[in-house]
Formats: sequence, structure tokens, C-alpha cells
Amino acid sequence: MLRRPHDCDRCGRTIDPGEEYGAVDAIDPDGDLRVLLCAPCAGDLRAFLDGELL
Repeated sequence: MLRRPHDCDRCGRTIDPGEEYGAVDAIDPDGDLRVLLCAPCAGDLRAFLDGELL
């Protein structure tokens, strides 16, 4: 749960505490990477990973 507002790493929309969001933990060449996505961008990522958006 968010304790303060954060911007979506994809579209820049502000995600406020209490709103739904997506969090992606990945490892990039430089180390750990954590990305917060607003609900619509998280849905787009899910659809892409499921092969629905090409």
C-alpha cells in the first residue's frame, strides 16, 4: 500500500494512496529495478505479457 503519491513510471499519472496500482520488480543490468504503474498501464502490461497486445 502506498503511503504517499507516486507517479506512474509509464504515463506519469499520479497514483494516490488508496488507489489500485501495479508494481513490477525486475533485475536490470545495473541492479534491482522497481516500477510502479497506474491501473490502466498495469492492465496494458498484463495484456502484452499474455500475448494480447502485439
